[in-house]
Amino acid sequence: MRFALSLVVGLLAFVPSCGYHFSSVDGVVPQGAKSIAIPVFINGTMEPYVDVEVTKAVVEEFLTDGRLKVVSVENADLVLRGRVTKFEMAPLSYTAASYVQSYNVTIGISLSLVDNKTQKVLLQDVGLGSVFNSIYAVAIGDISQTKIAKDGAMKKACKDLASSLRSRVLDGF
Repeated sequence: MRFALSLVVGLLAFVPSCGYHFSSVDGVVPQGAKSIAIPVFINGTMEPYVDVEVTKAVVEEFLTDGRLKVVSVENADLVLRGRVTKFEMAPLSYTAASYVQSYNVTIGISLSLVDNKTQKVLLQDVGLGSVFNSIYAVAIGDISQTKIAKDGAMKKACKDLASSLRSRVLDGF
């Protein structure tokens, strides 16, 4: 009985398994690229500092990932440039007295990734970000709490956007 069980277990080790898994499609980064520069994104919106927050989130995302070293433009193999093209706050819910109770924050960007040696454009996307939304609540009668909630929602939307951008560049999806 023990021999039969060992034989079955041994044979199962050679049978290919079936199941779902995610496999990375090659990203757009060429072989041998080890560094990336991420200059401050351009703010094409009326929202102050959104460019700084997006840039900070993107840099942090690449630093955390660690596959590419973040360096200056002069020392980089790749240069990622971006422009914040959209910042919207849309009312999401209202109180019984018709005051806005929460907003939906949407951030959109356009970007280009260039090989710094050949100046070849590796990736260009003009509409990334329209699905990255973050909700924040309005504290009625307390504008400072509303401002804190708005800033937190913006940072969360920037982090989600940066994660998608990193995945797009390094993993191809």
